[in-house]
Amino acid sequence: MPTSTVAPTNTLPSQPTTTPANTPIPLPPPPGQIVFLWNPEPVDPTGPQPQNLYFIAPGNVAGEWGLETTLTELHGADLHLSPDNTKFTLRQFEDTNEDGIISVQGTDLSNIYLYPLSDKALTRLTDVKTNDFVEVTWLPDSQQFTYAVEKDIYLFDLEDSASNKYLSLPGRIHDHQWSPDGYWLAIVSGLSDETGSAPGGESDRLDLYDVETNRVLTVISKLGGSRINWSPDSQWFAFSHDSSNLGLSVASINDLASIQLSSGLSFASWSPDGQWLAFTTQIGTGNLYLWNPDTLSTELLLEGYGRVSQPIWSPDSRYLAIALNAEEESNLLVVDVNNKTTSTLLIGPKPVPEPGPARWPLEMLSWSPDGQWILFEASGEDKRTFSIVNHTNGESFVVLDFTGTAAPENVYWLP
Repeated sequence: MPTSTVAPTNTLPSQPTTTPANTPIPLPPPPGQIVFLWNPEPVDPTGPQPQNLYFIAPGNVAGEWGLETTLTELHGADLHLSPDNTKFTLRQFEDTNEDGIISVQGTDLSNIYLYPLSDKALTRLTDVKTNDFVEVTWLPDSQQFTYAVEKDIYLFDLEDSASNKYLSLPGRIHDHQWSPDGYWLAIVSGLSDETGSAPGGESDRLDLYDVETNRVLTVISKLGGSRINWSPDSQWFAFSHDSSNLGLSVASINDLASIQLSSGLSFASWSPDGQWLAFTTQIGTGNLYLWNPDTLSTELLLEGYGRVSQPIWSPDSRYLAIALNAEEESNLLVVDVNNKTTSTLLIGPKPVPEPGPARWPLEMLSWSPDGQWILFEASGEDKRTFSIVNHTNGESFVVLDFTGTAAPENVYWLP
């Protein structure tokens, strides 16, 4: 189309202006970037669908975001961040039977890839003929990681790009986690080669592998499915059970004697400084507790009136953020551990009425690296989002609207 040039106009001399007292000052953007796996298409009832890897970076002010898609068509993907925050391992399935379809529940197999944040170049690391990988766990040097295949644990060294069998257990391995100092490996496995894991059943065992002595020490000889959570100083590990008869326990590496903290479903999280283990209970009203590993004492922080979410710690170990989901309302609460005070930072969506989808209105995801923002998932009757809320003034912004799709997974807030 033809264009025309507009003649320049004279510029009036600048005049002094005043800023109205009520003009809001935009908040500075939060630091870092948020990483997750997500399929932006509507939910497919036929089964798991491939996901993409996304990076969300803040703009010039809080509430501005840039969404970058870095990898697409990832089948059965699973991300694990290295301790130095520089790279991910990524597990994904491949069309190994060459039928033109990648199936995470059929005969196709998976392998582990390396994804450095420096160049975001995906490199295949393993060549294992199995679809039975158990999650990767990094060693503290960020140059080695282990993964489990059936009864065996393999060690992969990035320096020589080699994978070697490291340890074997009598039964299938369900979970394994390295202590932060790299001297201990906690392992949950089946009782025997013939015994599988059954939800709510005591068909697993918990062992501790001592690297220095090359010994496997039994912690619990019979328990339900469990997840392991190490203290930052590697002196304690917490384990929560799928079966409600055991709940949450902790054990010390010094004597391996377990201490039961709750008798039912619990969510637990160690403070970054290692001074506290925060945990919730879901029986009855739902409460929030602190356990002190030095005094072995437990303190009630919050007596709830609904389902209490996973507690998440601020980077300075002073605050806990939790979601309290009651029958008629949901709230995002922040607990000051030093002053023992609780404040309502945000009122969330109302619970979805039955027979709506089974989800809670609020779920905690992460604090920002600077401790000023909290990332959370909000699920209302007509809308689902990832949002952030400012810890100081309660101002909130939507990060991602994923209404009508499956919720993003493997969420990390990187520095």
